[in-house]
Amino acid sequence: MNISSKSKYAVRALAELAALEAQAGERPVPLAEIAERRGIPQQFLEQVFATLRRARIVQSRRGAYGGYRFARPPSDVTVLAVVTALDGAPSLAECTDGPCERAGECGAASIWLEVKDAVETVLAGTSIADLAEREAAARRGTAMYYI
Repeated sequence: MNISSKSKYAVRALAELAALEAQAGERPVPLAEIAERRGIPQQFLEQVFATLRRARIVQSRRGAYGGYRFARPPSDVTVLAVVTALDGAPSLAECTDGPCERAGECGAASIWLEVKDAVETVLAGTSIADLAEREAAARRGTAMYYI
């Protein structure tokens, strides 16, 4: 299973949006600011954020004071939701996408399902707010421990 570059950039950009939104208050954050701070091409982010807007993860405002905001709190937006919006549900093997005709005779099928479940559990259990906090802690030099 590969997480696309689109999803990786989106997660990084959304973590930046969460940090900037905390500072900006009600003001939408311009995409150019996110792109510059993260070193991501703005044109690419425009495509990604259009998809995220359609998935109701972010909302946009046009005009001179326009930009993006989260459609719901960053603590309610999981990495799984972002990846699914951009790439579809994570899949390790074809047999994990639905009923497998060889499931009864294939010993590996249960392994692939366990791996898929583990990946989905981690992605669903990590919010954009969590990532923003991890990054803030890393910038402060504070170790964060997770159990």
